[in-house]
Amino acid sequence: MRVATNLRHLAAEQIAEMYKARWGIEVFFRWIKQNLNVPILFGTTENAVFNQLFAALMTYVILKWLYVRSTSLVIACKSIPLIRFKECMQTNQWQVEWFIAIAKILDKYVYLSRLQIPETR
Repeated sequence: MRVATNLRHLAAEQIAEMYKARWGIEVFFRWIKQNLNVPILFGTTENAVFNQLFAALMTYVILKWLYVRSTSLVIACKSIPLIRFKECMQTNQWQVEWFIAIAKILDKYVYLSRLQIPETR
């Protein structure tokens, strides 16, 4: 493989490592665009980019958590991939089994959030 570079003072192995690291960054950004649904960044400042990515990551983690919990309550023949789960969430077009599973999970955590935790002394 040939690479054009003006970094003549570096060894070929170092340049290869730099390209490998760069490729890792490209793969990470592709994952962000595909999984976090961030096709473009709305802001240009460091803070704006951080806030947008943080919000998208929080949303992804919550959806993934809900998906994993729901999957265990739905029979195998009705299972769907995560991408379809996200689409159903956006369009609110659930199969009955998924709707019941999600309702059970959310009811459980709403109940747990209302419990009083005794104070320890």
